[in-house]
This record gives sequence, C-alpha cells and structure tokens, in this order.
Amino acid sequence: MAMVSNHVSLNYSYFSQAFKDYTGENFVNYLKKIRIKEAKMLLEQTNDKIYEIGSKVGFDQVKQFNRVFRELEGISAVEYRDKIYTK
Repeated sequence: MAMVSNHVSLNYSYFSQAFKDYTGENFVNYLKKIRIKEAKMLLEQTNDKIYEIGSKVGFDQVKQFNRVFRELEGISAVEYRDKIYTK
C-alpha cells in the first residue's frame, strides 16, 4: 500500500482511510480479492502450474497463494481447478 500511496502522492494514512471510505474495505483485502479473481480465471483458462499462477497474480510464495485462495474461496486452487474440469 505504501507504493500505491506514494505513486498517487498521498499520505499513507490518508490514502488508507480514503480507500476504505470509497470501496468499503481495506486495501490489502481488496488486493487479495483482485489477485484471487485473476487466479481463478487463469485456473479455468490455462494449464499453468499452481505456483506459476500464484506468481503471475503477485504472490511471492506458493504457500501464501494457497493460504489466501483457501481463505477467500473455501477450497484450494487445486480443488477449484478439479471442480472446473469435472463440470
């Protein structure tokens, strides 16, 4: 968030509060949702490995990607892909 607030030339605290006021959620949760939404699209449309998808959507470690995916979707990325292909 510090990079984004600097990029738009706003104080970190002000940006954080303004972002929450505008979107209704904090920046970190919003970013997680955007990344997982993109990951879901890649899981559906590519045969890329899970760690490759995690990296493409901005996660440095596959373990972190898997944790956030499960936190937001209730299932792992592997389970999500399996579910898509069994439809």
